[in-house]
Amino acid sequence: MSHGVPRGSGVQPVTDQDWRKEQQKIKDYKGLVDSIREHQLTSDTLELTSKLLKWNPEYYTIWNYRRLVRRHQLEHASSRGPSDGSPPKFKALVDLIYDDLAFLIPLLRKFPKCYWIWSYRLWLLEESTRLLPAPEARNIWQQELMLAGKMLNLDSRNFHGWGYRRTVIKALESDAFQAKGLSTSMTKQEFDYTTKMISSNLSNFSAWHNRSKLIPKLLSEMKVDHEARRNFLDDELELIERALWAGSEDQSLWFYHQYLMSTFDPKYTAESMVPELTEAEKTAIA
Repeated sequence: MSHGVPRGSGVQPVTDQDWRKEQQKIKDYKGLVDSIREHQLTSDTLELTSKLLKWNPEYYTIWNYRRLVRRHQLEHASSRGPSDGSPPKFKALVDLIYDDLAFLIPLLRKFPKCYWIWSYRLWLLEESTRLLPAPEARNIWQQELMLAGKMLNLDSRNFHGWGYRRTVIKALESDAFQAKGLSTSMTKQEFDYTTKMISSNLSNFSAWHNRSKLIPKLLSEMKVDHEARRNFLDDELELIERALWAGSEDQSLWFYHQYLMSTFDPKYTAESMVPELTEAEKTAIA
């Protein structure tokens, strides 16, 4: 007994049947790896990578093999069109991209912090920008933003998810879409999103961090004057004060508090949200 809880009997002995099953798994795994390494750019190879990556998504070399096969398929689809009896090439490209994005969803649910899944997914989105007309590509990126939101609803502090969301936002605001008149700033929308996520969980370090990165951009885009910046700072100080009353032991809150306090440090004032804050104003706020 330990603290009133019966101790387990320790490691259970491995039976011959268990050992044989494990050896078969190892054999099957090695067989998949060997088959993939034959490096044929075919649908069969793609299917083999699917089986192996469902087993072990951390095997980044297999992701590279999959990327080679999928790129070959994308290039092939891009070079064809209605004249040769195949579907319109943009539809074929969209179908290939969506097919792979759908394959990744169960993996992300099971392994939400696996870097290689996020990396491969981002590559697919970048291929959509490269190969598709801007409206079609933007639609794919926009749907990806919705997915990032759903993933963060499942795990609001997943730093991979937050980093991925920032990447998606950056793409949606990029010149690739701006040139076609399709993109506008999403800073205010993302700032409001951090407010929503913080309201549901004060311990969300990633949301506080993202907020601190968005504020300078937001104020710049709003072209606000000194008084409006002062009022903005007052609102943020009030927000963090209420949060600290609710959870003063939370390090993420003190991180954001420190960020706000940097406004009053002469070394950082010029780069803060109120760069022209006077000594008299600092004293009044304090």
